[in-house]
This record gives sequence, C-alpha cells and structure tokens, in this order.
Amino acid sequence: MAEDEGPSSGWAPVERTAETDTWRARLIGDDHSIASMRRMWRHVPHGPRCKVCAAPFEGIGGVATRLFQHGRSTANPAMCGMCFRHLADHPGGAEIDVSIVFADIRGSTGIAETIGPGAFREALQAFYLLAAKAIEDNGGSVDKYLGDGVMALFIPVIAGERHAERAVEAAVALVGAVERSSLPASGVRVGAGVHRGTAFVGVIGSGDRLDFSALGDPVNVAARLGALAGPGEVLASVDVWPSSVDERRRVEIAGRHDPLDVFVLRPARAGTTAS
Repeated sequence: MAEDEGPSSGWAPVERTAETDTWRARLIGDDHSIASMRRMWRHVPHGPRCKVCAAPFEGIGGVATRLFQHGRSTANPAMCGMCFRHLADHPGGAEIDVSIVFADIRGSTGIAETIGPGAFREALQAFYLLAAKAIEDNGGSVDKYLGDGVMALFIPVIAGERHAERAVEAAVALVGAVERSSLPASGVRVGAGVHRGTAFVGVIGSGDRLDFSALGDPVNVAARLGALAGPGEVLASVDVWPSSVDERRRVEIAGRHDPLDVFVLRPARAGTTAS
C-alpha cells in the first residue's frame, strides 16, 4: 500500500496467530479449562460471580474463593483476582460466533423522578437480581451493568452450541420475571434485544483497565434492539430464533443500509417462555 493510502473503513479481521488459536479453542469449548472452573464454582453459593470463572464473591462462597485466590479483583470488580491476573498476562482474543442480550428499564429517568432516588435504587437492585438469575440459569454471563440496564454474553464454551436459543430464553425469562414481579407497580418495566454474529471476544483495554468483553457489529445491533423493544417486549433477530412467531417487525438499525427483521416476544402476555 502506498504511504498516502489509508486503511479501509470497517472491522479488520484479527490476525491468525498461535495466541488467537488458543483463545478460539478456549472460547468455543475445545479447551475445557474455563468450562471446568465454571462447573466447579457454580456449586458454591452465591452471586455476584466472576464473569469468567463464576467464582462467587459473597456469603460462604466468597470466603472459599478468597482462600483460593479467586476473591474479587480490586482492578475490575466484575472478575476475580485470579482471572484478572491471567487475562493481564495473556491479552488477546478471537473472532467467534456469539449471542448478546441487552435489557434495560423503559423510561428510567421519569421513574426515578417519580418514586425518588432511594426507591429507584431498590427497584434497580431488584431488576439486577432478576436479570442475573435469568442470564446465569440459561448459560450466559453478565458482561456489565449499564446504569438502568444489563448486557450479557452467550459464548459457546459456557452456553454451548445452542447459545443463540439460550440467549432468547434468557431474555424471555428476564422480561417475564420482571413483569410478574412487584416492579411494574412502581412503573418499572423492561425491554430486551437479542442478536448473534461474529464478534471479537477477549481482553479489551490495557494496564489496570482490562476487561473481558465483546466488540463488533452484533453487539451494536443487540444494543439497538434492546433500545427499540417496548415495555414487556423481547426483540429477537431472525438470526437467533428459528421458530415461527406470530408477530414480526422490521426495524431500522442506525448505520445499516437495510432494515432488520425481528420476532416480537411478549412473555407475560403469552404466559409461557419461548422454549
């Protein structure tokens, strides 16, 4: 390329190296180390948990994890110290097929103003607990809490080959749990979006500002679907839910030339889950 020629726009593929091959094996389940750790720690109560190995941070489980150096990291509270140090020593990642869920409270600013900051904090905490349970019960991992929302990853090593369906099931369980709880009485209702695709999954950041997360177009689309979903709705792109659903919608996604077809699921109205 000549010196005055710039790189083309868009995402460049991650260069294939021994490190990316190792990460790929780890993320798709060919390397069973992460899955083995998660199976072990899942039997020890209770959450919140490390987003990588599922080590619990509180209760009797928190005491046990600290003894095994899996206590909560001071650099990144979403991970245990052991996983954070491992990721810092082995930065990188790989492009894999992954499913993503975004869910958040509709009209949170107005709700907070109406019920007051203390009551809103309690409602938010209740939403977080319901979201974490729905996500973890379906093989997902809470990637981050986003003020009035949550982002979750469904990676093959944890969620299995059915990660897309399990992501939809988690979103339906999450929205349904909120709808059946006492939260709607205070005005708190939730919408969720689900999408899948090839994204970069691995270590993001540098120094002490490291995180394990996902980047790419599927993440952006899932976030947009989460924002477009109405109260009590799950918008699942046709890429993640192969079954026929009565209601379909065509939505515009910022930055995309073509609209996206989605299924509309309303768990509380149907009285059933999507499975």
